[in-house]
Amino acid sequence: MTVLFPPSYGRRPGPVCAALLALALTGCTQGPDGGAPASPAAASESVPAEAVSSAPAPSGTPGTGSAAPESPAPSGNDVAPYDDTATRDAAAAFGSTQQLTDSLEGTVDGPRPATTGERPVRAAPGTPVQVFTLTLTNTGSTPVDAVPWSFPVAVAGDEPAVPAYDESLGVRMETFPTIAPGGSASLEVAYSAAHDADLAVRVFDNTTPDHYVEFTD
Repeated sequence: MTVLFPPSYGRRPGPVCAALLALALTGCTQGPDGGAPASPAAASESVPAEAVSSAPAPSGTPGTGSAAPESPAPSGNDVAPYDDTATRDAAAAFGSTQQLTDSLEGTVDGPRPATTGERPVRAAPGTPVQVFTLTLTNTGSTPVDAVPWSFPVAVAGDEPAVPAYDESLGVRMETFPTIAPGGSASLEVAYSAAHDADLAVRVFDNTTPDHYVEFTD
């Protein structure tokens, strides 16, 4: 829109403009009924109490009549059956083969001392780690979905070692595939630990992490 009469910045508002400006400012400071403007507190008090009480409470809020939902157990390497509530079904030495289920057997080779490179995950560069190779073999007659077996846990005593991933070490964030009858698959896993630490590797089905097979020296 073209302004036909642009204001002159060198002029001051005259008496009429000043009066209109004062009137406008007065109207802005008054409430809708001509009185003082409503305060925020007054505005909040005008909401009916029943409207507030009927508003849904946030999920899991105490005092709403329903208990807060329990946090589900985390998956993967954070579900570590390293405490007294888990049952060790069998023990085997590193490099040996142990039957895990009726149709699945496992072998853990290692440890191989290593140091993380420049871009590890869940570990700082230059962290000492121990690397293991977990191999599963399907000894049954039907395919086995081996994904739940992809999250072994390493412990030193009863303390879990933090898993680490490093492409330069061949330790990737991946899982086992479905293994055909007679087939095998291997997975590289690593844990942050001193090279002379005595680690035990516990292999288990992640859907039932309270039972495991332990591989040690």
